[in-house]
Amino acid sequence: MKNRNGKKEKQANHPKNPNTAAMSGVTTAVRPSGVATATRPGNPSVGNRQPNSPGMQKPMGPGGKAAAGPAINHTEAARAAQEAIQKDPANPEHYAALAGALRMLAQFLRTRNPEGADNLCNMACAAAWEAKRRSTPALTSGRTKQEVKILTAWLRTKNHLTPEASDGMMDTIHSEYLSKAIDGTTPLPLVTGLP
Repeated sequence: MKNRNGKKEKQANHPKNPNTAAMSGVTTAVRPSGVATATRPGNPSVGNRQPNSPGMQKPMGPGGKAAAGPAINHTEAARAAQEAIQKDPANPEHYAALAGALRMLAQFLRTRNPEGADNLCNMACAAAWEAKRRSTPALTSGRTKQEVKILTAWLRTKNHLTPEASDGMMDTIHSEYLSKAIDGTTPLPLVTGLP
């Protein structure tokens, strides 16, 4: 018998255990319960995979499309942060949460809709900058610092800016996009290109 490379392959010897069958390097073991599991020498994980593990088929959403869980989760987080801002606009943590949710949604949608993702990143920049402005220097949270740092780095990389120029650009983005970012009626799916 020849293998896929065209080389002659040795025939497997008949196994001594009558409960196993050898076929081209794959041994099918029959357990006492009568269930056969495939195992391959040197790869004990074959036949032992958990649902949703790497290599397994992902669950399908309605209509046979792949489930868009992360996009929905990030959109819901952004909506929750927008509602929190409407209830308590003085709390900088709500702005930081909004910035994080918008940034993660933009990251998820970057390959599908780059222009919509840039729009979301600009909205996230505005929210993060507002969180920074509403915080006192001594009481700026780690989350706010992290979002400002990540989004400033994105802005600098995208536009090839110096640190001083990126602060000026953040001010400009803040004035243009903040109202859109905190407005709960802004259609996030339309901004990102989802139906």
